[in-house]
Amino acid sequence: MLSFFRRTLGSQLALGLLAVVMLAFIITGVTSRSMSDAGGGARGSGDSIAKVGDHKVYASEAEDRARRELAADSQQQPGLTMPVFVAGGGFDQAVRQLLAAAAMEVFGRDHGLVASKKLVDGAIAGIQAFKGPTGKFDESTFRAVLAQQHISEQQLRSELAGDAIRQQLLLPIAGAARVPLGVATPFASLLLESRAGAVAVVPTQAMAGGKDPTDAELAAWYKSHLPAYTLPERRVLKYALIGRDQVAGGAIPTEADIANFYKANAASYAAKETRTLRQVILDSQAKAQAFADKVKSGTSFAGAAKAAGFGANDIAVGEKTQAQFAGLASPAVAAAAFAAKEDSTTAPAKSDFGWNVVHVDKITRTPAKTLEDARPEIAASLAKQKQDEALADLVNGIEDQLGDGTSFDDIVKKRGLAVTTTPAVLPNGSAPDQPDYKAPAEFAVLAKPAFQTSPDEKPTVQTIGNGERYALLAVTQVLPPTPQPLDKAHDKVARDFSADRAAKRAQAIAEAIAAKVNAGSTLSEAVKGAGVALPDPKKIEVKRIQLAQSQGQIPAGLAALFDMTKPGARAIAAPNGVGWFIVKLDTITPGDAKTAPGLVQSARGQFAQLIGEEYAEQFANAAQAEVGVKRDENAIGKLRAKLLGIAPAQ
Repeated sequence: MLSFFRRTLGSQLALGLLAVVMLAFIITGVTSRSMSDAGGGARGSGDSIAKVGDHKVYASEAEDRARRELAADSQQQPGLTMPVFVAGGGFDQAVRQLLAAAAMEVFGRDHGLVASKKLVDGAIAGIQAFKGPTGKFDESTFRAVLAQQHISEQQLRSELAGDAIRQQLLLPIAGAARVPLGVATPFASLLLESRAGAVAVVPTQAMAGGKDPTDAELAAWYKSHLPAYTLPERRVLKYALIGRDQVAGGAIPTEADIANFYKANAASYAAKETRTLRQVILDSQAKAQAFADKVKSGTSFAGAAKAAGFGANDIAVGEKTQAQFAGLASPAVAAAAFAAKEDSTTAPAKSDFGWNVVHVDKITRTPAKTLEDARPEIAASLAKQKQDEALADLVNGIEDQLGDGTSFDDIVKKRGLAVTTTPAVLPNGSAPDQPDYKAPAEFAVLAKPAFQTSPDEKPTVQTIGNGERYALLAVTQVLPPTPQPLDKAHDKVARDFSADRAAKRAQAIAEAIAAKVNAGSTLSEAVKGAGVALPDPKKIEVKRIQLAQSQGQIPAGLAALFDMTKPGARAIAAPNGVGWFIVKLDTITPGDAKTAPGLVQSARGQFAQLIGEEYAEQFANAAQAEVGVKRDENAIGKLRAKLLGIAPAQ
């Protein structure tokens, strides 16, 4: 509802501090570094870009933050590259957020705030990415995620400690905002305002035709619209796939491995009997005996249970072994159930819960498996386990080589990896210079890191899919945005020139229609007298709240009704150059918030959130002023140039 206010007034700094401080690394694979020394996290590296209190903030931290923000923005803008992100102000915003976050943590620690180990433990346990199949925290999953994201436990704990301190400061401040009814009520009434009128359209398509453009006209158009015919940045990638193929030959289990596994898991291959059971538990032996006698006399077990007040879910036990059922009931009850015949009911037996009467629905007997019987499945399981371990060792070894400065070419030569080199491609995988090129399936995963990395960065190892495959990835060439020659872009230039000419004619006709309406003509009369066949006008009526709830999806013609201060007509461009609207406003009906008390409360809540964000930003600014933030603009400029892919000025 207030999204249009937030777009203009919302605090990007506060939103960054409140919405990005927790666990972005799980999504993007990068983290910021906490100022905490107690957490034991690794400090940043490279040049210092600022000093916050007595603590230095390093270039690596700012670069991490920028990559995090880029990854987040890429969710809404697929194909967004680091140079475009930086040029659009994203890097500067990331640096401001980083310094503000660091200042908040220093301020909090200076004033006695701490994040205990128990608090950090709780935060880790609550992270969804660390939960296993049972839905609870799983140590193996935790370690695997950290390894995949190249983050140590100490770094994570340091990050979470800093987040906890910032939250202790910011959440009470942001949550303290209150908005009186006197402010929210007029706004709620405004949302209920209704406007009625009509809209007509002048389609650009209806304006097609005219003389073919001359070469001089096309050349002039091309020159004045050069960005439209400029190829975006393209990159040449080379990568080597790493998978089970590279390790399968050395990951074959021996006969001894298979025999040892069979011996260690003998119980799994022994003969087994399971039974599908239902049971009723009653509070006395007499009631249980009466229930059993009723079933024995011919009443179905389910029918007798229903008469006793038990539903189907109440009596279902499912398929169990004797040991499993003994754990649920008692050894005596389980012994009786496993002594009974199929489709029979036991006599009452005592358990800790009462007197149990059990019905045996089905008996399933699984014969024992000999070593020879089990050999294929054991061999396959051990082979996969060995391959998993060998693949992990291979990937870790390659990452160690990268850390030691070994080049891409040396690694693939030593490891015997096959290299794939792409042509100069766009983020979507197309190659403008090779129209027939089709990017392989793995390109979809590799494109994002390839187009977000700086050209001078070392190769990286990327995970493909669910971790069954990896890729050693390097960017070998970056081609900057390049204008296409006019002869290659000729057809598109001609189409664009003709479309622009048609659009200008549509605009002239729409403005003439609006002028006639404002001079006293009806919209229908003005449309009919336009000199070109146009669709009939449509009557419209809409409330402002519909515009607020549409998230920008209401057609421009309807939205324009609320840009007009009094009845009349105006011409506005339709989206995507498809034509022009003529919007005529007839009436404005004020809203009354008294008819919608819930809307007033909703407006109060959303205004309070907006004001809370402003409070948070002002507090963050005050914290920075108190602890002292000294920026090194030269170092920041060098990092900005690095992310843009250019050398900084000397």
